[in-house]
Amino acid sequence: MQTDKIKIKNSGEGMNMALQEAEKFAMYTDMDKKSALRVRLLVEETLGMVEAITGDFSADFWIENDKKCAVRIRLEALSEMDYKKKQELIQASSDKKNAAGKGLMGKIRQIIENGLYSIDEVGSLQAEYGGEALMYGNMGMCEIDPGSAIYSMNYMWSLENYRNSIENTSNTDEAVKEAWDELEKSIVANIADDVRVGVKGNKIELTIEKRSF
Repeated sequence: MQTDKIKIKNSGEGMNMALQEAEKFAMYTDMDKKSALRVRLLVEETLGMVEAITGDFSADFWIENDKKCAVRIRLEALSEMDYKKKQELIQASSDKKNAAGKGLMGKIRQIIENGLYSIDEVGSLQAEYGGEALMYGNMGMCEIDPGSAIYSMNYMWSLENYRNSIENTSNTDEAVKEAWDELEKSIVANIADDVRVGVKGNKIELTIEKRSF
């Protein structure tokens, strides 16, 4: 099934309606209370990330499922923000630079923001763990399946790939430990099987998947 599509904005518009759609989805799919709570938590984390996005931002939100996936939370957005406007926002900030994403959803927010402005900037995104810089933009990048619906995307980041990259990274043990600790503290990383961000021009697609309960 698929819920209605709700237009949500980082100003807060549509947020309550999105939560109502999550409740309807849980009810229509006969979820138990624990599973319904997990879906709501994933939606709340998604909406919190949207609220933190810089500049004017709006997206279509919906939830769906099929035989391969119990829950799939979807966002599709188009942005009018360009690189020049982004730089103006950065210059207006107190520290004159784009704040590093904190936590998993903070990093996903940065991938979305930077992906909408410039594909090259996505790969350069990094976070410091144990005094070592991890390039989380490149670490989560994955090849796009030619048979997939998002094959037209220029860039695809995957939480699953990011996890695997951390596990296989050659950085210091302390850096790996801190990166894993961040994932272990993340609600989304603990519930979702994968999070994917696809970017093409000014179009962004976010997919959060829970394959089974």
